[in-house]
Amino acid sequence: MEIIDRYIYAVTQRLPEGQRAEIKQELQGLIEDMLEEREAEGPPAQKDVEGVLLELGDPNALAAKYRGYDRYLIGPQMFEPYLTTLKIVLISIAIAMTGMFAIESIFEPSEIAEHFTDYIVSLINACVHGFGWVTIVFLLIEYREQQNTIVKSSKSKGWKPSDLPQIPDTRLQIKMSDPISGIIFTVMFTVLCLYAIELLGVWRSHDGNRTVIPFLNADVFRSYLPIVWVAAALGILKESIRIIVRKRTGKLLALHIAVSIVATVLIGIMLADPTIWNPVFIQQLEASGIMSPGSEGYETVVSIWNGVTDWLIPIIAIFALIDIISETYKWYRVKTSS
Repeated sequence: MEIIDRYIYAVTQRLPEGQRAEIKQELQGLIEDMLEEREAEGPPAQKDVEGVLLELGDPNALAAKYRGYDRYLIGPQMFEPYLTTLKIVLISIAIAMTGMFAIESIFEPSEIAEHFTDYIVSLINACVHGFGWVTIVFLLIEYREQQNTIVKSSKSKGWKPSDLPQIPDTRLQIKMSDPISGIIFTVMFTVLCLYAIELLGVWRSHDGNRTVIPFLNADVFRSYLPIVWVAAALGILKESIRIIVRKRTGKLLALHIAVSIVATVLIGIMLADPTIWNPVFIQQLEASGIMSPGSEGYETVVSIWNGVTDWLIPIIAIFALIDIISETYKWYRVKTSS
């Protein structure tokens, strides 16, 4: 019966993933035995099934008995998504930091030993920060979940089988590739901002010497690092919740829209500051010989550079809007089809 499947699902979802299949099979056998004791012949009635489930008790309490403990910072229901998110973040950090080390080594091969030392120190520092932020995000999610459980328990007059949640429709499920790609992009962007913002610019190689003419004023940009941290934390929080929930819901869509709007506004505030841009970018292009006054395209480049904030911020806003519309359409399409 569907209500039995819902009960078993509610119990096993609160257990570590490695135990779920075994506990599911054990629970199915236990419920079947209890039903046989209640009904000698014929299929079990709805009231018999509900009686068995009431005897077994609240799925939360039964899951706690199977676990053998009930004190944790990050519970079993969150632990698998926590490990998944942590692995993605740490691997992304390692790939990004290794890529930057390779670029720096190509630009300045004579100082490869110094670059390697900086790489190791920065990698350890970035991984520690990544571990800390992911753990804090999941602690907040776990705390919120526990508070919701307490509130529901205080309002409830007792657990009933009708309280069981529906088993998620597979059509509503979110592909794991979506939150994983979101986390990778967030981590890569954050690592670039924190450790290699000077590499974002026009690269030039001349007579064996490689140089970068940066787009941004690194000193001013570093004053905006708190904004970068907030945007990264919001991005990881959103994708972590998508990994936990794994289905499209109205609340998840609202969170996605809210995070997208906040992140876009924060980035817009940062890029709207004229001092954040390299004040001598055009002069450095001229000094490097890449272009000169009167040359073909010179006025176009100068015009684009002078109006960079006028078109860059709207482009970012448009991409954010497209992403919001896309997610809304996916949610609406699945909701109406189900």
